Amino acid sequence: MSARSIARRGFTLLELLLILLVMALGAAFTIRHYFAQSDVTLENAAILLARDVRAAQHRSLLLGEPSLMRFLPDGAGYVVTDKQGNVVLNPMTDRPFVRSYPDDGVFCGVVVLSASSGDDRTLEIDKRGVPSEGLEVTLGFEDDQRTLILDGKTGQMTLVDSSSGWIDLDA
Repeated sequence: MSARSIARRGFTLLELLLILLVMALGAAFTIRHYFAQSDVTLENAAILLARDVRAAQHRSLLLGEPSLMRFLPDGAGYVVTDKQGNVVLNPMTDRPFVRSYPDDGVFCGVVVLSASSGDDRTLEIDKRGVPSEGLEVTLGFEDDQRTLILDGKTGQMTLVDSSSGWIDLDA
């Protein structure tokens, strides 16, 4: 049996690289198109905000120290600090707990339209992970808005006008 008569099986390395290149280009275009939809971008930004509130609460509970979630005055995002004003690490990522929408390619264009918690734009979380007051934050993207409300008494979060049907399972 000659080498030519053996049926070819499998792909060459070049064929595999070409397939991966086509798939990567397709994914890049599809993801960009998906997140270009204002409803998708805004909904995901609001859900991420809710998760970040919970992460700040978990941080305080785990370390036994208070946290402050401060919404930036220019509407660009928020930061979580300790009582001394030092940026803390996000317990979920082990990176500085800063969310800057203009610097995030996925959420570029999202802005904090309003944020209220007590008398200022800062949510105080005690060392037990309990917020000292309620929180209401409205995010905007293009012509759309989402409002996240944290009930200061029950700890329940509500995402007003959620298009995904998001519900707070951690309350």
